Amino acid sequence: MLIDLRSDTVTMPTPEMRRAIFEAEVGDDGYGEDPSVHELEELGAAFLGMPDAIFVPSGTMANQIALRTFARPGEVVIVGAGAHLLQYERGASAKNALVQFHAVDDSSGYPNPEEVAKVIGHYRFRGHPVALVAVENTHMSSGGMAIPRDQFERLLEAAQGVPVYIDGARIANAQVTLGVPAADIGRGAQMVSMCLSKGLGAPMGSVLAGSRELVGLARQERALLGGRLRQIGFMAAAGVYALRNNVERLADDHVRALRLATILRERLGEEAVVSPVHSNMVLLRHDRAPEAVAHLAGEGVLANALSERLVRFVTHIGISDEDIEVAADRVLLLIAGTS
Repeated sequence: MLIDLRSDTVTMPTPEMRRAIFEAEVGDDGYGEDPSVHELEELGAAFLGMPDAIFVPSGTMANQIALRTFARPGEVVIVGAGAHLLQYERGASAKNALVQFHAVDDSSGYPNPEEVAKVIGHYRFRGHPVALVAVENTHMSSGGMAIPRDQFERLLEAAQGVPVYIDGARIANAQVTLGVPAADIGRGAQMVSMCLSKGLGAPMGSVLAGSRELVGLARQERALLGGRLRQIGFMAAAGVYALRNNVERLADDHVRALRLATILRERLGEEAVVSPVHSNMVLLRHDRAPEAVAHLAGEGVLANALSERLVRFVTHIGISDEDIEVAADRVLLLIAGTS
């Protein structure tokens, strides 16, 4: 039995989602004629509390479109030092958006508001104002932390009128964690994205939402990046199904992540698990994380090494209660064998 805890991107469409894909009504989205895409974009915009939205092939493309919508080549974008935009998109922002990143501390799970305000003031003094502040919610590097509303309001204040973009790849997880609608979580931001192919279980795609004017600009940028879509309603229908059926069930993933963390803490000590479980991720300290990941793979448990000393486990729709118990046992056997 293979237990895949590498990421929530490994989810497979359920039979019900496959049926929705098969039965989808489609048209040429390049001409704005795909009814399933229209339905997804309207649903996504409402979910994120925005007037309009655009369906794009991936979360990385959503991020790149957002950067290109707000920032001209050479302009400054503030990001957290651990943000996906900076750490996990292989330099896409330098090649595709041609922006300069200024990284600030985000060890608490979000960009430090004091640093954000200071950086904005610095660049204004230099006559080179910051074009955008990018925020990731949930914040993967801190173990899937959902940003509390009061802290996000501090960030909005620190931005001093500079537009704010939320890379909300897992904002549905944030909604479940905080018990607050995603539309309220992102209130005050100019654009918000949401990934459909992570915990929501769709095969592909993200939604990027904002004002009608900004989404109109985003459509132009999508075309320039080669993301203009045709009979994509089959995949849009999967996204519609995901938003209508798979948001509340994310709570099950969170419970299973907490169960895994609890077992490891009880057996290995409080310091073994790096941070509290905020959503569907567990971060485990290990002196030789890549070796630990390789060993676990041999035992049928797949995980990821985030660094030389950090192992990440991610729960999702394909993981059961039994899987968690088995995975925990195999991790404990690994630790016992290397201690």
